[in-house]
Amino acid sequence: MSIANHTASGPIVRIENLNKWYGQTHVLRDISLSVAAGEKLVICGPSGSGKSTLIRCINQLEQHQQGTIEVLGQALDGKRLEQLRRQVGMCFQSFNLFPHLTVLKNCTLPQTANLGVPVDEAIERALQLLDKVKMRDHANKYPSQLSGGQQQRIAIARALCMQPRIMLFDEPTSALDPEMIAEVLEVMTGLAEDGMTMICVTHEMGFARKVADRVVFMDGGEIIEQAPPSEFFHAPQSPRTQRFLNQILNHGAQPA
Repeated sequence: MSIANHTASGPIVRIENLNKWYGQTHVLRDISLSVAAGEKLVICGPSGSGKSTLIRCINQLEQHQQGTIEVLGQALDGKRLEQLRRQVGMCFQSFNLFPHLTVLKNCTLPQTANLGVPVDEAIERALQLLDKVKMRDHANKYPSQLSGGQQQRIAIARALCMQPRIMLFDEPTSALDPEMIAEVLEVMTGLAEDGMTMICVTHEMGFARKVADRVVFMDGGEIIEQAPPSEFFHAPQSPRTQRFLNQILNHGAQPA
């Protein structure tokens, strides 16, 4: 199943001078970032650097206080927000599947309820996407009958059922056991190969090396450095980036 993408000129996501506070805590500081259609962007950084907050601002799960965000050439505001959200799929650390619904129903309900898609068409699309994430044989199971990796693949299929033009991933493998991480990353790699625009917050540096067009490093609520993977991993410029990569690559641990 092909994945439609934004073809207009200009960035598909544009962020300018974004600032956000939680009370007195300044969590995002003058963030400016553009993402082209079809680009695969990986955002990394230590815990508390603001990367998950940033990605959640893109579809306004978190509201910023200063700056602008444009998606598909339109500013995020009250009138357009719901329409634009339908163009932006998102997968979280937790799977957020409806436990009382089967896998198939988890994938068809958003289509029929939010998009007004006829049931037969919703089922056909869901089965195509379940096949894409290698979960079609589990269509009639409930989430509790599946492993964490399988549930995350279902969550990705459910998001794709809404036919988004952009996919956001907020550390989608962080809640998984090591043996389940590879199957989720395989699905994400397939999406990238299909040309999906992707913004991924992750500590999976192997995935970043293989898939990303650009890697962004954040620390202290700021973008410290951004570069193609070949430059980012082999010749990082900032001492903070160098320290982060040394910790995560050489010691196998996620920085605190």
